[in-house]
Amino acid sequence: MKNLYNIAEWADDSYLRIGEILLESGKINLYHLSMALDIQRFKKMPLGELFLAMKVISKEDLIQALFVQETLQKRCNNA
Repeated sequence: MKNLYNIAEWADDSYLRIGEILLESGKINLYHLSMALDIQRFKKMPLGELFLAMKVISKEDLIQALFVQETLQKRCNNA
């Protein structure tokens, strides 16, 4: 499990989706991800917002996960 608040732990990763980041950090489990993906097909909401609505993550967790995602994306684009 990776620490969501330690970007160094994500150094070996390339671009990851928000669900993958939250899953790898232990903030959600496969059940939460599966349920949110099913709901997303009908509601067309961003996955992070669905996790907030499901009350499985905090707003702070989402902000940090988005930061990790953005950082990984920048690294991938600069490589």
